[in-house]
Amino acid sequence: MKFKIKQYQNKFRMRFSESYYIYSRRFGKWWDEFQEKGHEKITVMFIPHNEKKIFNFQISKFTVLFFMGLFSVVLVTSAYAIIKNASSRSEEQRLLMNYKDIRSHLLKFEKLTVAIADVVEDMKPDIEEIYLLAAGENVKTDNIWKLEKFDPRAVGDRKNVAGIMPDEIFTLREIQKNIICSTNTIKTIKNFVDVRSKVVNDTPSIVPNFGNITSLFGWRRSPFGLGRDFHSGIDIAAPDSTEIHATAPGTVETAGWMGGYGYTVRIKHKYGFETIYGHCSRLAVSQGDSVAKGQLVAYVGQTGSATGNHCHYEIRLGNVSINPYPYMSRIW
Repeated sequence: MKFKIKQYQNKFRMRFSESYYIYSRRFGKWWDEFQEKGHEKITVMFIPHNEKKIFNFQISKFTVLFFMGLFSVVLVTSAYAIIKNASSRSEEQRLLMNYKDIRSHLLKFEKLTVAIADVVEDMKPDIEEIYLLAAGENVKTDNIWKLEKFDPRAVGDRKNVAGIMPDEIFTLREIQKNIICSTNTIKTIKNFVDVRSKVVNDTPSIVPNFGNITSLFGWRRSPFGLGRDFHSGIDIAAPDSTEIHATAPGTVETAGWMGGYGYTVRIKHKYGFETIYGHCSRLAVSQGDSVAKGQLVAYVGQTGSATGNHCHYEIRLGNVSINPYPYMSRIW
């Protein structure tokens, strides 16, 4: 077996050697012929029109091929440079158009930024006024426009970026701060309003019945012709059986006859308030009932010491009668 392998190896080596020898001889012959032809001389002659002096020189074919190759390289390189230059000029024109378009948008952006900043500045006095109305006149408004949590790193050192970032960026940051401050202030105002709305809803704050005021709170000439007397409420004249509504939520303390008040409803409210609805023709609630604001409690009449159909509306804070007029809607 080993003998056969060696035999095959020897045959392969012999064939490879023969093939290599034949191809090397052919290549050597071709190379000799190539060099021989390349070194052949070509005569170049320049003959003037007068033919007095003829210029001629000889040059090898290798030299001719070298200059032709060099010329081809220069030609291809020049063509590429021309095409690249044309492409660059086209790109430059496109970038210039884009720059002009961006510049026009930036100008619009600058005008819009200034307009927004002016609007925000115009809003500040109104927000401060609303804040004072909600929080009270003794509250200072200096701290409204201070924002402790505003991150100055979002802008960076203005001196370092002044030549890079446009001024509108800083204007927008200022607008952002003012809008955040305005939002916080509006939320604070909302909290004030919510609390006060709850208080207003739980205290007498509407008109008990439609009609005309015929007698105000305080000293007056007695309607019965007996000099002057103190009127502890407001009389609202209306047709018989006009509905009377509770001016605040509460619990009915009295619902029945109360001497000179006639048929009366007395309701106890939060914060020490009580309301009285006198001279009613009939009642719609009973003692101990819980009533809502605006709920029907009685009907206008002239029971008790009354000279006509009206509702005697009275507000007491503790045991002291107070003027109901400031607690009624201004519809008169």
